[in-house]
Amino acid sequence: MRSNRMHRWLAVTAWLCVAYVAQAQDLAITHARLIDGTGAAPMDGATIVVRDGRIAAVGRDGTIEVPEGMRTIDATGKFVMPGLADMHVHFSFGAPMQRRPDETEAVLARELYYGVTSILQLGATQGDVASINALRARRKAGTLAAPYIYASGGHLTLPGTHPVYTIFPPEVRAQADRLTAATPVDDPVDLVPMGLGLSFVRNETAARKAVRERAEGGMDAIKITVESGPMPFGDDHPLMSVDMIRAIADEAHARGLPVFAHVSSPNELEAAMAGGADAVVHAVIDPPLPDAAMAARVAASGMAMVPTLALNDGAVEYATAPGYMDDPFFRATVGENEIEALRGPFAGIWRRNWELNAGGEDGDRLAAMQRHRVDVLASIGRMHAAGVPVVLGTDTGNPYVYPGYSVHRELELLVQAGLTPMQAIEAGTRRAAEMLRKSGEFGSIAPGRRADLLVLDADPLLDIRNTRSIDLVIAEGRVVDREALPVGH
Repeated sequence: MRSNRMHRWLAVTAWLCVAYVAQAQDLAITHARLIDGTGAAPMDGATIVVRDGRIAAVGRDGTIEVPEGMRTIDATGKFVMPGLADMHVHFSFGAPMQRRPDETEAVLARELYYGVTSILQLGATQGDVASINALRARRKAGTLAAPYIYASGGHLTLPGTHPVYTIFPPEVRAQADRLTAATPVDDPVDLVPMGLGLSFVRNETAARKAVRERAEGGMDAIKITVESGPMPFGDDHPLMSVDMIRAIADEAHARGLPVFAHVSSPNELEAAMAGGADAVVHAVIDPPLPDAAMAARVAASGMAMVPTLALNDGAVEYATAPGYMDDPFFRATVGENEIEALRGPFAGIWRRNWELNAGGEDGDRLAAMQRHRVDVLASIGRMHAAGVPVVLGTDTGNPYVYPGYSVHRELELLVQAGLTPMQAIEAGTRRAAEMLRKSGEFGSIAPGRRADLLVLDADPLLDIRNTRSIDLVIAEGRVVDREALPVGH
């Protein structure tokens, strides 16, 4: 009991002292059961030493020297794993409501609350190069509570296609048309003046220029939208060509950046493979879903997949189990105004999805969506069985996809798709780092990596839902006071 009180005192003191200060804390965690993120068997009685925000040493109790006077956390009976990574994030709440001025800050704080210590931001609101670098600077200065932010600096797409010409209202499309008409054809059309981290590219010259701008701006990856629009938006929008994808990939790879493709159908997945993309950041959801032969081809190509199952599952989960909105783990960050917006029923885009994608009454639509959910899970299971690296990502910010909370839902869905709990944890740790080519920075508990750690009260290998049993979140050596985070209730 005394040890647990000490944990809480350390958490509160650490947050009050260093939440807005750049320096990290040196500390040691002892007597833990360690799940290091690599897939190796857990280590009982482990000690982890942290210096200057990095892991300095890891080993069994008694084999690692803990310097005298170092802050020590006794993790007897606890489970320690790497902080989680979400490889598909947008800076929105996940509720269909008017955007708030503090929304980005609250989104980032919510990610930390739920143990997400690394994110990949893939464009849209505040997703352009300048906005990302401003957020990074605030985080480094200690004035922003946030995970480590990786980013694409806004995604590249074609005029007339997804997402501007599918999910955005007519007035946004008209403004985009005006910007396009005023921009030379060999330049990317940046939609930053519209508040969007997104650029249209109309030829390979513009596409290569956009890649160079992002590389020079310190971005970590390039995101492209291959598709013309997922169901229910139809196939009557332009599709990015293999030649365009290849030009983007060549330019990005020359600068050490991976290319991640937004797809939703098998032909778009084929185009992404043929053009040299390194990963797709959605599962294929438009039928026919990939069969075993296609899964084998994807595996042979070396392409990874971020299935964003929480996005595909959101409306079904709300329809079948709306009680999760009363779950204290959910309500810890989600305010009453958001709950009201979410109880639509099936508010915003999801209602439109239902109406366009399935005929009949709501019960018929729900049955169709439930069948589709099962089919998508089976498809991801085929990908995993074939050897395709499956990486955790949620597409946070879409309706019913919530910052941080949906990462834990994604872990559950990955297990339902056929991954073991250990493999699901790898998807949210080392696989994420590998996809970003950042294995030396995060994703495993090993010397030199950032000290991003979760201390859990229950074993996630017995039940993946035990990732919710968070005792402590440690981000770059800082013990986070989760209750003090500005989550924006």
